[in-house]
Amino acid sequence: MNHFLKKVIILFALVSCANLFAQEDIFGKPEGKPFQPKFTLGTGFYTLTGDIQNKDAGLLNGSSGFNAGMKFDLENNFDLSFLFVNTSFSATVEEDFSSEVDGFGLHFGYTFNEFLKQDKITPNFSLGIQRLGVTTTINSDRKNRTGVIAIPFACGMRMNATERLQFDISVNLGLGFGDIDMSQINKDNADGYMSLNFAMHYDLFTKNNSNDYFDDSYYDDVDFVKLDSQDEDGDLVPDIDDYCPQTQIGVEVDKNGCPLDDDKDGIPNYLDQQKNTPEGSIVDENGVRLTAEKYKSVYSSLEVATRRYANFYNEVEIKRENYKSIDDYLIAKANAFNKVFNENLNDNSRVVDLIYKVKIGEFIDGVPAKIANKLLSLDDLESFTMDNDAVVYAVGSYTNLQDARNRLFIMEESGFDDTYVIVDNNGEISEYVEPKIEQELDEDELVVADPIKDENIDIKDNNTTVEIENPIYETVYRIQIGAFSKPLSEKVFVGVNNVISFTGKDGFVRYMTGAFSDYSEAVDYQAQMRARGFEDAFIVTYRDGERISLNIAMKKEKNIPVMEEKESKGLVLDLEFTVQIMVDEVLISADDLQKMTLLGNFDKKAKGSDMYEYYAGTYSNLEEANIQLEKAKQAGFTNSFVFATKNGERISLEEAKVLVQ
Repeated sequence: MNHFLKKVIILFALVSCANLFAQEDIFGKPEGKPFQPKFTLGTGFYTLTGDIQNKDAGLLNGSSGFNAGMKFDLENNFDLSFLFVNTSFSATVEEDFSSEVDGFGLHFGYTFNEFLKQDKITPNFSLGIQRLGVTTTINSDRKNRTGVIAIPFACGMRMNATERLQFDISVNLGLGFGDIDMSQINKDNADGYMSLNFAMHYDLFTKNNSNDYFDDSYYDDVDFVKLDSQDEDGDLVPDIDDYCPQTQIGVEVDKNGCPLDDDKDGIPNYLDQQKNTPEGSIVDENGVRLTAEKYKSVYSSLEVATRRYANFYNEVEIKRENYKSIDDYLIAKANAFNKVFNENLNDNSRVVDLIYKVKIGEFIDGVPAKIANKLLSLDDLESFTMDNDAVVYAVGSYTNLQDARNRLFIMEESGFDDTYVIVDNNGEISEYVEPKIEQELDEDELVVADPIKDENIDIKDNNTTVEIENPIYETVYRIQIGAFSKPLSEKVFVGVNNVISFTGKDGFVRYMTGAFSDYSEAVDYQAQMRARGFEDAFIVTYRDGERISLNIAMKKEKNIPVMEEKESKGLVLDLEFTVQIMVDEVLISADDLQKMTLLGNFDKKAKGSDMYEYYAGTYSNLEEANIQLEKAKQAGFTNSFVFATKNGERISLEEAKVLVQ
């Protein structure tokens, strides 16, 4: 046993020393994926499957044993373990024997989390080779120590308790190539073994990511278990995973919390007045396919282009069943598409200037749904996968450093806290580092402050305020081209603009491409993506940091010319629509309070000395107010209604409708 412990301590020390020099910053030079060694300690019950066996031999009746060593995580769910083992075997039947066994081995393992789409409890198996040292006593005759080679096969389950801690339970079958029990009746027969093993793997070496989007210390008092289970819209999808967090009560949703849209026309089923429109159809805000006349009047220039893409898709004989992997199939489709439509794509000789961008987020284990929606509302969002598999999200593309710094300030004002400037040097991403300039100080020099330019800057109470525009309030149309169990090859996206990847909590990698303010441009690009082999590509709409339905975006676009016309005449309307749900005392019932939580934030206003009016939101347009009104009524506030105010003064809804028109 002492010999066994010495081996374990020496191995642990060697790996620890090697890892002192193995950590790498995210923006450092590429060193490949971190090796992520984990210390392994386990125990188990070992039973010899040899010539001499007790009648009650079995997995739970074996001798106790121990194993320890290191496990190294490799690529694509593979791992490699170097383990020492120490156990014993004994039996008393026709012959009496006991064997002391110790040794070491290499074990090559694979985990099946890609197939089960989750990563907490996953099946795994391993195959290895062991060199066992055996000292056997047979019928009171102690034999010399011998060496035996064994091939162990194991299958079991792995539980990922934390990012650093794993637990395994497995059944092992060892095929031996030597005699362990030294039976005198059946001489020189090869003996194997079986065992039931329990093991713990702990990562002692990998550094915490210092560039995480969140500083965990700010959330020490937060009940994350309660937050993970909150479901504001009551669609049975927790808010943390809900990509459509304000779905109306009673609407059927998919696993992402978004209303079902079977024909993928952008209009959810419960609002779609024409179900099962043909794939790729252009529809209005009610989901009705446009007539030929209306289509030509709105998208006349689009028809020819989309028809070209459709013809290409139908004529090119590249079939999925002819390729071993989805990567190979999509690369073949991309090459064929680029040959026809992107003739000048292969000009890689041009070296561009340094480009400055603003990093606004970084994630390794997936992006929460709410943050993903906020990021995707930015029309110039980009993503970069770093060498440690972290995905960095950035905005902007500037040749001037000061422009990037100005954008950084804007993003901080918009609620992005962990921001800094990064540099894109022809595809190499690194953090911008201020150059150190040593200046000689002249003690006799008179220092005069530079005059402050008043361009876009107001000085109030000695505080500098920069006038900025909120960058996330425009409607952005994106194309979701698919969700895949593992990242696709970069070759798939040659010729595709602005590819952004997000890993969800389910482990799927979702790819978005394009960012358009015009719906017709999004329709054109959707046709291109389908022609490239992404048959399930569809349009997703974002506004105000949230994912919205296509019909809402269309209605708002219709209102834009009206508002611009009124503004051009010098009319500024401060028109608001408020949802009032009830009038009650200051102390409301627990039942009413529970129903209010389903509606999100609510407000109240005193009415008299002991009564209050309760509101469930104020909106800039009547459509959004009516959606919230319907949610309030379905939640149980049957007397809810909408009222309008103009410049703070209450007016009738009829008057408000006239002003909007």
